[in-house]
Amino acid sequence: MKKLFTIVFLGLMLCESANAQSKISNQEMTHDGKVVTVAFDIDTDVKGIPSRRKEVIKPFIYGDKDTVWLDEVMVYGRGRYMREKQVNHINGDKDWELGENQTLKGGEFAYECTTPLKRWMTSANLGVKRSIVGCARCNEGQTGEDLAENVALFEEPVLPARRTPAYVLANAEKFWDFGQDELEIIFKVSKIEIDSTVFNNEVTFGKILSAVDKIHSNPNYKLDKIQVAGYASPEGPPKFNTWLGENRAKALINYIIAQRPDYGLTESDFEIVNGEENWVGLRRVVAASQMDYKDEVLAIIDNEKWSGEMKKLKIEELDHGWVWARMLREIYPHLRSARYLSIYYDSSDDKAVEDINAANEMIREGKYNEALELVITHKEDMRAHNTIGVALMMQLKFEEAMPWFEKALSGNCPSAQSNIDAINAEYEFEKEQKEIRDNYLKQYE
Repeated sequence: MKKLFTIVFLGLMLCESANAQSKISNQEMTHDGKVVTVAFDIDTDVKGIPSRRKEVIKPFIYGDKDTVWLDEVMVYGRGRYMREKQVNHINGDKDWELGENQTLKGGEFAYECTTPLKRWMTSANLGVKRSIVGCARCNEGQTGEDLAENVALFEEPVLPARRTPAYVLANAEKFWDFGQDELEIIFKVSKIEIDSTVFNNEVTFGKILSAVDKIHSNPNYKLDKIQVAGYASPEGPPKFNTWLGENRAKALINYIIAQRPDYGLTESDFEIVNGEENWVGLRRVVAASQMDYKDEVLAIIDNEKWSGEMKKLKIEELDHGWVWARMLREIYPHLRSARYLSIYYDSSDDKAVEDINAANEMIREGKYNEALELVITHKEDMRAHNTIGVALMMQLKFEEAMPWFEKALSGNCPSAQSNIDAINAEYEFEKEQKEIRDNYLKQYE
């Protein structure tokens, strides 16, 4: 009975000694922007590992999305080393010796290994797995152990913060506000004569004259000037279109003077603006339509590098000319217009002007949100649209600001175009920065 007890006791001692491990210390993970270097020291002078065994240490870097295994280290007991040397000699490798990352038990070993830096290594961990060669039961229940946790090896590049563009403000003047009603007089192709029988012109004439009457019938108002814009659809020669647009505006002016002789109006009471090709109107109508090739037409209109003639040629090339033909038939008739835009006047009861100009001053002082709260109460007034856009733009709300600038531009506020250009420049900057970032990240995939 005593002899049996002794054998069992010796078996337990052997199992414990077989589970003894080398000691790892001074572990670190560093990188130079391209590769990660893992280094640590191994103390192999540990009692309890039999000479006939070999310990294999497998380092690895892991994170939430991936794992990379590094070069393994083999710590030989002397008996194991002699055995493998003998086996290799028998197999013909008479010069076999321990190689890189292989060492005899009994001293210090400095481990170092490199691996490419990867994008997923934003929070990397360093671990090792161990196994004992030559002892099957010694590896039962073996799990990995962590040497370092949550090391930020890779840092995601940060895009530059959205820049605040320069703005252009336009102080409001007092004029009769018609909202979005553009009061268009439509002309026949290449004609400058007013015809009340086409395109519902008679109704529009009534609206225009009614607006003039309201100014003259209100004792608090004093007429300053009447602005009229004449346009030609962009389908003919540029010089002819410019002449056509200007003379259509003059035709409307003469019509108003003739219809209201008692007011004593003369040509000096009127101002003609933008007597050019109506590309702004074309873009607005195309954008609101369901026409084929709409996106392609809008891209052509928005190309600032092309002249009007080049834009026409590019549109004519779409779908073998059918797009151009449909536009001539369905869209261009509505662009042959003389647009009555506004009547400017002096008065003492136009609160919108006071609020818009006060909001402009707030913007100049950097009080963007306060300015927005004040001017948004006049959002139906076209004079407020540019100021609303600037208040939003200065809060870096470009997507919200852009529609207000487009409204302001269609309401004949030239300052709005400068603000649109400024936002587009910022969009281009952001696009370039994103491309730089994406190209940088590709090398770490």
